[in-house]
Amino acid sequence: MKVGAIFAGFVPELRKMSGALLMKAWQGGTGFSRNKIYLHCVILLACSSAIFNTFLRLTDSVILNFFGLLLALTVPANIYFAAIFSSRRPQLRKFIEENWEEFSS
Repeated sequence: MKVGAIFAGFVPELRKMSGALLMKAWQGGTGFSRNKIYLHCVILLACSSAIFNTFLRLTDSVILNFFGLLLALTVPANIYFAAIFSSRRPQLRKFIEENWEEFSS
């Protein structure tokens, strides 16, 4: 299973990408600098941590804690990528087509 399928499931162009390709497409498709992308990663991690910590505080069940971990890892990233790339899908497709040799594997 590719990283793009877990973290960017709502964007069809990103679903079959590995982590390195996802970072490349993120930078090329949005025009963000690498530092801004890292800042967004930290914000996503903070959101994930808040969701998981809320589940830890509210429940004592191990199964619900694992469910909270699953939600915390997938929901913020999927919402973020859907929000960022919903209006930029043509730019993303153009970037992938221009750099097809990197994204074709």
